[in-house]
Amino acid sequence: MVYTKTKELVLNHYRDAIYIRSDAQLAREEFLFPGVKFNRWVLPVAAFFIQICCGSLYAWSGYNAPIEAAIYGMNGGVDRGMASTTFYIAVAFFGCTAAALGPWMERKGPFIGCMAGTALFFFGNLMTALGVYVNQIALIYVGYGIFGGAGLGLAYISPVSPLQKWFPEYRGLAAGFAVCGFGGGSIIAPYTQKYLIGLDYQLDVVNNVNLGVPLTFVILGAVYFVIMSLGSLVLRMPPPGYEVKGIKIDTVKGAETAHQDIVLHASDDVTDFSTSKSETVVSAPTDFNAHFKMTLWESIVSTEFRLMYVMFIGAQTGNEPVNINAILGVCNLLGRLSVPFMSDYFQNRKIFFIISCVAQLVLLGLIPYSIWNQYYGLFLFEVFTIAYFYGAGFGLIPAFLSDQFGSKNIGPTDGIILTAWAMTGVFGGLIFTAVYNSGYNSHYYALEGATKKTWNPADYKYHVYDVDFQWILGVIAVGLLCACFIPNSLRDRRLPKAEGELFRFRLGPRLVRVIRGKFVIVSKEDENKEWGAYLTSIAKEQSLAAAQPVSVATQ
Repeated sequence: MVYTKTKELVLNHYRDAIYIRSDAQLAREEFLFPGVKFNRWVLPVAAFFIQICCGSLYAWSGYNAPIEAAIYGMNGGVDRGMASTTFYIAVAFFGCTAAALGPWMERKGPFIGCMAGTALFFFGNLMTALGVYVNQIALIYVGYGIFGGAGLGLAYISPVSPLQKWFPEYRGLAAGFAVCGFGGGSIIAPYTQKYLIGLDYQLDVVNNVNLGVPLTFVILGAVYFVIMSLGSLVLRMPPPGYEVKGIKIDTVKGAETAHQDIVLHASDDVTDFSTSKSETVVSAPTDFNAHFKMTLWESIVSTEFRLMYVMFIGAQTGNEPVNINAILGVCNLLGRLSVPFMSDYFQNRKIFFIISCVAQLVLLGLIPYSIWNQYYGLFLFEVFTIAYFYGAGFGLIPAFLSDQFGSKNIGPTDGIILTAWAMTGVFGGLIFTAVYNSGYNSHYYALEGATKKTWNPADYKYHVYDVDFQWILGVIAVGLLCACFIPNSLRDRRLPKAEGELFRFRLGPRLVRVIRGKFVIVSKEDENKEWGAYLTSIAKEQSLAAAQPVSVATQ
């Protein structure tokens, strides 16, 4: 009974999200403000500033020592690892809230979604300030960790959704602008925090010449609230029927060019019902978009979505050993913006995820070598490049999801995908620390015994992360494997299966089917014929269905 009710609630929540607006609201949304017409190109600017505020999450490490000094005092020990737990809580609630409230945001619109997230984040900052003021770490966990993390998750996905819908022909560029500000936040926030708190907090917490920790949270929280509120006023969905170059909000990539595939690949003995006019039926143009579009539930339970989820875990795990600072933040930002833009030019997101995973595999494999040999320059190149591709994954994934499932479903699907990032941030960080702490002594003495000599701890410090790098490489390798098997073209996903077909994948340009345990390579000619015949059958079915009420007698 409980299971059935829970299942019904989940299915109802993740049903297709329909955003209903009145004629008066649609009329208002035609204007940015009275007298000024709305232009879609103001959306990236608004998204950038909203995401800068959200990206302040990555600067949390700058709060750890000041918070612990304020709560426990310098004599109580600053490096307790208590304040840092807040970051893991915030990341967890960031991902879970984005996944849970993605459908709600699509139904209520990006303005309400972003404002709700902004309010939660502001409240979280105020509660955190109170927690520091009354010396209660639990209030910080609840304030910034739960309320702040939840608000950031909701505010993060709110600009992503409208940008994907307004820019269907530039999905990569739209995704890059929608999230690149997050990397910018990690650049700016550390300096503002440090300036407001003051560098001498360790000497005198009470009579600090600067503002101290509580007021810093109040001031920055208020600044973030104003910036995010102003940005949310710009956010809006396209009007009903909006399309660019034949691409609508529910168009999956490839559906807009299906008519061309009929002409190119249909067999000679099949009529092209998408354009022909029969003597016995009145034929309407074929709506391939209506046939290939996917519901939200179909999207999130599909095989390709599950593969993309695991791929994203692999693509984001490579950053685990890399601490974010200003330079890494710049690399992160550039990756979020430039790689999605390139994916628009090459019209292929999958290949860039594969490149990202391969690059991270190679570079993470080289990092231990750089540490052992103290090649500082090579080490910096490796971590900066990893940060670049880490950011690239965030910029690519909204566009990739829109290609696969339509931008109509981007809010919920991107929200669910963010739980993969949350898992790598929380569990990856905990595993990394646990492996380091538990393996240090045992690995040290194992090396000492194997070499029959006494190791100098000063030498061993260059090997303390070896085991961590090994398990991270394994996770990235799994992500790379999943990326290779994602069917990213409409043809690969929707071409009817052959009899006995279990699985299919691409080996270069050739389609390979796994039929009853055997690998069958399909010739390009046969594949084109199958695809053309399938599209023609869709066109014929729609034409006949449309013509039934208005049959015309022949003479």
